[in-house]
Amino acid sequence: MNNGSKPRVLVADDSRVIRKAVTKILGNDFELVEAEDGESAWDQLGKQDRVDVLMTDIEMPKLDGYGLICRVRAAEQSNLRDMPIIVITGAEDDVTRERAYACGATDFITKPIDSVQLLARARAHAKLDETTRKLGEMEAALEQQSAVDSLTQLHTQRYLIERGEQDLAYAKRHSSGLSVVRIDIDDFRTLYDTHGDDVCNQLIIWTSKLISANVRTEDTVVRVRGAQFAILMPGTGRMDAAVVAERTRTAIAAAPFKHGSLNSAITVSLGLATLGQEAIDRIDQFIAIAEKNLTLAKADGGNRLSVGYEEALQSTEVSVIEQPDMETALRLIEKGESGKLIPYLPELTSRLLPLLELSNRSLDLDISDALYLLKDKLTSMK
Repeated sequence: MNNGSKPRVLVADDSRVIRKAVTKILGNDFELVEAEDGESAWDQLGKQDRVDVLMTDIEMPKLDGYGLICRVRAAEQSNLRDMPIIVITGAEDDVTRERAYACGATDFITKPIDSVQLLARARAHAKLDETTRKLGEMEAALEQQSAVDSLTQLHTQRYLIERGEQDLAYAKRHSSGLSVVRIDIDDFRTLYDTHGDDVCNQLIIWTSKLISANVRTEDTVVRVRGAQFAILMPGTGRMDAAVVAERTRTAIAAAPFKHGSLNSAITVSLGLATLGQEAIDRIDQFIAIAEKNLTLAKADGGNRLSVGYEEALQSTEVSVIEQPDMETALRLIEKGESGKLIPYLPELTSRLLPLLELSNRSLDLDISDALYLLKDKLTSMK
């Protein structure tokens, strides 16, 4: 808690009436801080030395509740990242509830507010938060001592920073590519609350193996923390990185996680940052951009790759479709839906090679060297 004082609750809602109602209900047990929209709430989280529980509406100006939740869950500081978040909204539909939980909400209360229910849940989450933070502080201290994650045997965030600085310096010096992908397991908090430590540890290991199986030899896979991962991709531009990211996403979505009697579909959200697309001086800035794009992917419902806000507005989601034949692929390109083909580009391009080789021989195109390089590139992606 706050050095013996009352636990602190931040209430984000564009309705002054709702903010005052929550303050009246919780005022005897909690210290209340108010914010009229998501951006103001985010600013308050940066200014306050500690917030024990965040309560947020969904429909707010500037930054809505989904975006606020995802931004908090992607925060570097563990005291923000692991904070209990209670959604208070007038929307009772399943879509709103599921999307809130997908972004990382801890609890969900509908308006009109039941004062007894709100007080009970605030007390429970504030107490849980205190315990979680103590455990998190111990875990963080241990993590800083090692460059290898004990659960997954992947590299840790410490290694990501150290190796990332080297790769960034090399990329700038040699004008080569560099990309970072941030990956989170969707709805992990709900999975943890439902199934507990053992199952979720196995899920983290399972996910780490699938990520590692779908990257290239030169890529570095890192467990950042909890159910969060990163891929450092030297010498890689945006399209190549997107292919790897989408291949990883579709592989996870296609392979149900099985542990004991549990057989569950798992999805991940991904955020991509690429050198040359962003102004980068330090690797932590690079990672922060990838995390911002990850937040966009989660706020849009998860199970997708985001490469940035402007492109997200044009829908960077790549739908999971059956392996397309060449005719289907051409039709999707003509319709302006080429993004849906990203997971299948290596296979489609491989299937084109015999035609390209025949054309080269028959039409004297003089592209033998280019075909050789293309074959080598496709082999490295497998």
